[in-house]
Amino acid sequence: MDDQNSNGGGAPPVNRFLVFAVYFMGAVIVLLFLGLIGGIIYKIKSRVAAPEGTGFVELGLPAGTQVREAILTGDKLTINTGAEVFIVEVSSRKVLLRVKATSP
Repeated sequence: MDDQNSNGGGAPPVNRFLVFAVYFMGAVIVLLFLGLIGGIIYKIKSRVAAPEGTGFVELGLPAGTQVREAILTGDKLTINTGAEVFIVEVSSRKVLLRVKATSP
C-alpha cells in the first residue's frame, strides 16, 4: 500500500486545517461584505434632510457693519465684525452665541 492511503484514504490533517481555514476566511469575507452593504444602506436611509428656506440668517447688525473674519469649522460658522462675534450653526441656521466686545 501507499503511504498516502494508509490513513484511511482521507486528506492529511494539515490539508484539512487549510481547507477549514479557507472556508472560514471565505465566510468572514462574505459577512464583512454584507456588513458593508448594510452600512451603506443605513447611511443612505438616515440622512438628514437640508432645512428648507432661503438660507439666510438674520444677525441684526446695524447698517454699514462689515464682517472682518468668517471661519467655518465643521457645522459652525464664526463671524467676527470687530464689535461682535457670532457663532452660527449652519445646518439649522440658528445663532448659537452672540458676544459683544466692550471697550475698557
